[in-house]
Amino acid sequence: MTIALIIIGIIIITAFSVTVFEDVFNAGNIAGILGGIYITVLGLTYEKINQLLWWILLSAAVLGTVIIIALMSIIYLKGKTKAENENVIIVLGCRVKWNKPSLSLIKRVDAAYDFLIKNPKALAILSGGQGKDEALSEAECMKKLLLQKGIDKSRLILEDKSTTTDENIAFSLKLINALGADRNIAVATSEYHQLRAAMICRRYGLNAAPQSSKTKASILHVFLIREIFGIIKEFIINKQ
Repeated sequence: MTIALIIIGIIIITAFSVTVFEDVFNAGNIAGILGGIYITVLGLTYEKINQLLWWILLSAAVLGTVIIIALMSIIYLKGKTKAENENVIIVLGCRVKWNKPSLSLIKRVDAAYDFLIKNPKALAILSGGQGKDEALSEAECMKKLLLQKGIDKSRLILEDKSTTTDENIAFSLKLINALGADRNIAVATSEYHQLRAAMICRRYGLNAAPQSSKTKASILHVFLIREIFGIIKEFIINKQ
């Protein structure tokens, strides 16, 4: 029991630490590392503390793990459904590395491109502002990528002021209203991001169909854990 828990704890700590080498470190990493430390400490303290307390702590760890895995599965599966023939797709931006798109941004643009090819009359709202470490806005970066792929500029609408997912949707809604477009829309973003994006869309009166991009398997777990916090915030603060 002791050795097994220590090994499991170390594996968890490692899994949530090595993503730093892929330039990924967020609340998901911190939560995962703390969880791994918790499991490791349980292994080290077996028979060294009150046994009833130890078993209670272990039961809490098992229950917590089951709940977290269930939530991660729900979040992931939401991103597996597909948009069909909506007239507007909102493409949610993410990091631009100075003047170059991150891999996640490229994949989101690829997902949007596939949708636009299948729906030649659809318009794309490219949503994402400009951070202090970005030479151009995420929206402008996405526009350049789609133009390079042959999408006509008349189909691309820029929303380059937003800095959060909530602002992505709120600011894009103003453009949708200005266009007089249907409120049944598609959303292009990473699969782990789709559930929270759909919740925010619903709060703003939009019905969102996912057009998901895939995240590298080596970092997906970190973002799934991070999204749990984002969804909890959406439930509590915005009362979804």
